[in-house]
Amino acid sequence: MQYRCAIVDDEPLALDILENYIQRTPYLELVTKAVELKTIEDLVAERKVDVVFMDVNLRGENNKEFISRLMQNDCVFILVTAYSSREVQHLFHRGKRGYLGKPASYKKFVGEMERLKIASS
Repeated sequence: MQYRCAIVDDEPLALDILENYIQRTPYLELVTKAVELKTIEDLVAERKVDVVFMDVNLRGENNKEFISRLMQNDCVFILVTAYSSREVQHLFHRGKRGYLGKPASYKKFVGEMERLKIASS
């Protein structure tokens, strides 16, 4: 199965790294990368993406309510963040949610995708 992906991060290097990881993974396809969550809202609502990789702390945005609303959709969300809080990891490392600490290696990226493929089945 091919998974359509979106990346949301306000750090250009993080966007580039995740884009590279997606391109290296045969069952993933990059649909869009953005610096604002609002850019992907319609894609998620219209089920045009299956997986969203997102930073939790985007500059100038209060994301908690918006993220909660987005996550009610049938989409896999992977939090990619430098925050290593056990609570954040625990909340996002269940079911159709994932967690990658920055900087994430390609091995960890693939491991998290494999875990989520099994959880989504």
